[in-house]
Amino acid sequence: MTMTEGTLRPDALAVRDGRLTVAVHLPWYRSLPVSCLESLDVTVDGAPVAVRALAVGGFTGSLADAAASAAWWDLRDTLDAALDTAGTPGAAHVVEVALAVRIPYIQQAPGVPLVQRATVRTEATAR
Repeated sequence: MTMTEGTLRPDALAVRDGRLTVAVHLPWYRSLPVSCLESLDVTVDGAPVAVRALAVGGFTGSLADAAASAAWWDLRDTLDAALDTAGTPGAAHVVEVALAVRIPYIQQAPGVPLVQRATVRTEATAR
């Protein structure tokens, strides 16, 4: 099993307040600060979709807000990304998520932290 294998699961898609939400698991083997999330891009059925808000481990806000957060993304928790697209329960979609998380305690070179990048895709039916 690879670290990215469980990042986006077939039950990841939900509808909340009429909009799609995708649940993303951390593609790393240890919990990390939310501030380590460097990017999150989502496509639904091949079309890019804006991420309206993120929520995990006591943090709720934008990707920009995450950079200043002291909250942690626990390995067992999902990062819920509220998307800027309407959703209908029972509708099937192809969802792709590209994310990058900085690993602050591993350096690629002096002063250059490792950034774990993952692009994952699943077919999901919105709950």
